[in-house]
Amino acid sequence: MIREQLGDDAIIVSTQKGESGGVRVTAALDMVDELDDPVMDHRHGPVAADLTDILTEALERHNVPGRLTDRLLRTANSLHAADPVLALAGALDAHFHFATLSDTDFRRPVMLIGPPGAGKTVAVAKLATRAVLARRPVSVITTDVIKAGGVEQLQALTAVLKLRLLTAETPADLKRLCAGRTDRLQLIDTAGINPYDRDDVAALKAMIDAVGAEPMLVLPAGCDPGEAAEIADSLKSLSITRLMATRLDMARRLGFMLVAAEVGGLRFSYVCTSPQVAEGLAPLNPVSLARLLLPAEAGVKSSHYGDMAFG
Repeated sequence: MIREQLGDDAIIVSTQKGESGGVRVTAALDMVDELDDPVMDHRHGPVAADLTDILTEALERHNVPGRLTDRLLRTANSLHAADPVLALAGALDAHFHFATLSDTDFRRPVMLIGPPGAGKTVAVAKLATRAVLARRPVSVITTDVIKAGGVEQLQALTAVLKLRLLTAETPADLKRLCAGRTDRLQLIDTAGINPYDRDDVAALKAMIDAVGAEPMLVLPAGCDPGEAAEIADSLKSLSITRLMATRLDMARRLGFMLVAAEVGGLRFSYVCTSPQVAEGLAPLNPVSLARLLLPAEAGVKSSHYGDMAFG
């Protein structure tokens, strides 16, 4: 069935039992000819390097901790895939989970949370834009009513989409706004919190619990892996389910994503690769994440974190 859908070049990276009892198959196209550099052997990276060297150097460059690097390397080598992208994708799929937002199940509002300056407001606007362009119903709510300019920034962005921005100061306000709106995607922007401040975390938890929201942690690229681990650990009481990484156009080290997802038990969801609201929101899957982590020298022609990594 996979080759019927994708063609003879399709390769099964891995299979994984789904949450609903089905089986999820991760497949990719082995498009070697399109990715090869004339002086490179794509299946082996630089001619003198082997698969382990390529993956080790890439993961170390992204400051991925040694224990996690070792686990990923063992799995990648066990897959016997000569292509570095597919080998790493298979390892990522075996150790992590990937899940974007449902296009049809709107039972739980989606609440973006994270430290100040993580890019939550722009991320909300990007998700809302994605829904509007797909002609799916969406509403946008903000609880960031204290920070100067917080409401105005998101209001300006939603106005372009012809959406009315709703504001909620208290859990009761939020509950009232979300009640009976399961026919649409509900996106909730929140004020930046100090993940180590118990009062901040408790106040955010009250907002989440008031509407049974699904929290999505937003972290900016450039975040220290150790700090990302501590943030994810400190926020475990919020039952966060997904991770979004922002500002990938501004940094070159992505180890924080792997560490936060591992410590928090989070599913990779999206990355933001541009400050522009109408572009640069990309869903993550094992292959696209592998492309982001591997350098151009491994045969992937995108040395920056733009849309080419997701094609």
